[in-house]
Amino acid sequence: MTDSVERGGRHGEMAFQPPRYETLEAWERRAAWLREHLLAVQGLWPLPDREPVRATFTGRLEGDGYTVENVYLESWPGFYCTGNLYRPGRGAGPFPGVLHPHGHWSRGRLEDQPLGSIRARCIAMARLGMVSFAYDMVGYNDSLQVPHHRFASFRGALWGISPMALQTWNSIRAVDFLQSLPDVDPQRIGCTGASGGGTQTFLLAAVDERVRVAAPVNMISAHFQGGCVCENLPGLRIDTSNVEIGALMAPRPLLLVSATGDWTTNTPTVEYPAIRAIYDLYGAGDRVAWAQVDAPHNYNAASRAHVYRWFCRWLLGDESPADASSTRGAERPFAAHGDEELRVFPTGQLPAGAATGADLVALLERAARHRLLRMVPTGADELAGLRLVARRRLEHVLGTRAVDPKEVSAEAGEEARSDGWSRLLLTIARAGDGQGVPGTLYTPVEAGGRGALLLHGAGRQGLDDAYGDPGGLVAGLLAAGYSVLGVDVLGVGAARPASPRRDDDWFWATFNPSLLGERVRDVLTAVAYLRGVAPGGVAVVGLSGAGPWALLATAVDDGIAAVCADVGAMRFDVDDAFLGEGFAPALRAYGDLQVTPALVAPRPLLLANTARRFPCTWGEAAYRLLGARDAMLERANPLDDDEILAWLRAAMERDG
Repeated sequence: MTDSVERGGRHGEMAFQPPRYETLEAWERRAAWLREHLLAVQGLWPLPDREPVRATFTGRLEGDGYTVENVYLESWPGFYCTGNLYRPGRGAGPFPGVLHPHGHWSRGRLEDQPLGSIRARCIAMARLGMVSFAYDMVGYNDSLQVPHHRFASFRGALWGISPMALQTWNSIRAVDFLQSLPDVDPQRIGCTGASGGGTQTFLLAAVDERVRVAAPVNMISAHFQGGCVCENLPGLRIDTSNVEIGALMAPRPLLLVSATGDWTTNTPTVEYPAIRAIYDLYGAGDRVAWAQVDAPHNYNAASRAHVYRWFCRWLLGDESPADASSTRGAERPFAAHGDEELRVFPTGQLPAGAATGADLVALLERAARHRLLRMVPTGADELAGLRLVARRRLEHVLGTRAVDPKEVSAEAGEEARSDGWSRLLLTIARAGDGQGVPGTLYTPVEAGGRGALLLHGAGRQGLDDAYGDPGGLVAGLLAAGYSVLGVDVLGVGAARPASPRRDDDWFWATFNPSLLGERVRDVLTAVAYLRGVAPGGVAVVGLSGAGPWALLATAVDDGIAAVCADVGAMRFDVDDAFLGEGFAPALRAYGDLQVTPALVAPRPLLLANTARRFPCTWGEAAYRLLGARDAMLERANPLDDDEILAWLRAAMERDG
């Protein structure tokens, strides 16, 4: 786990505490969650359906002891992964297959210079008896469908469209491609790359266990997490770092290659021991190793030599072919083919149907919408699957979960009494939190055991009358015997972040939960506290901008008895409401607020102020399948206090 840091205080160049796990069970529980998380924030969990690989070869060249072919495959419909396939010049196979993501070299997969040569390592591995596929990072070489590599937008991230997501998907499809080749052994797949290619290597190995051997070079560090948007993504490292992500390779063979002249200088003493400790939990300490080269940031000949030996050991069962004295396989000179000879699209002409730029984004967004619509349930089994997947997706992209009352505590402040009720100011916090949630608890003289959490876009002050006394809704609930809690969620009223937030910064958002996620977390914390005060059941009411927080919290926490959410006449045909304070990664790809009624069902739900814009497809299907269609109500206009009180009375009586 990473260091405990107050909300808003994590960043990519801080020194992260390497993970420590005492038991294999604890690690595997964490690893399962983390694998889901890495895919979820990229819009890829569960993994989308994959069509059989359709690969097109556009050229073939002969080399000394190898062949190289230019190839592209359709990773998404209309989107292509491009690269060069290097094959051994002799033998029929099946051979091991190795992926070679290239990193941020100026010439991409065509780079061939002393500090790093993708060609040299692919040729050497082909000569050693391994099929090698060097494929483009998006925006490099023949990956011409995006205008440049460093594109990234929060709008795209809402739909799971980002450089990281495209590259991770290309890597997964590249494994599919290698496994589809008749001369490749599908059980012997490896991956290696340096720098940004190292990030791609350990991310792929983390989420795809078909990668049996890996060697991320000059990348896994406890104090630097990657400097490009393709290595960072909102929500990715909320509670983790590259050291822990790299450890997800365990117990498969992993080689950490580092350099004295970059951020991997501490690998022998910091990162390797931490990862080795996890391998030791499996009794597999011999399957992880380190090597360090005295050089600046690189994937030079010395670094490559270590990788050749590692891959020969674990993929060929014999290190000797990689020995420098061997005439068979050690890296030796080769006649370089020209860049244009190795290009897949040398003229820049893309295949028919290939979308570019904004058209590509629109194509990928339509595909995400299609995948989402396929999840609308028509039967009980489909509904159960939707509810399981959708809730876990929300927990990952919001960076929070429901908690038990035993996990929260409250620090009491000023107390006041009046006829019929008492008021207590308090601060509610989860164990280990650096900052609590300011709240006001109203308790009637004759409490009936039920509670209502009231949320307002202006915070607690929006619930009071002009004199600071309980407003009409609070007063009505107190008269009905409810304990009433009002809170200021993060950034509202008295709740201020411990340090300045930079929610519009892509890199900052990689390490810190979104403001929306933090607010939902505060709601869940308040619910847990109120549940301890009001064991008869807790309802949540979200007003004046707080409706989305109430809906999302109720979708995540099935212990909430009922929810009323004023959604402020939100529009769902555009993304605007889900940017800024409404942002969470992949939220729209996963159904945003539209899917929440399916998770709330069959509990009483009142959607207010919808202007008939709220898409009720998922909710209506879920409530119908659960035999509770009348428990979901929609009102086009805002509700007054009396209407909310009448609905809440009926809802809580229905709940029992």
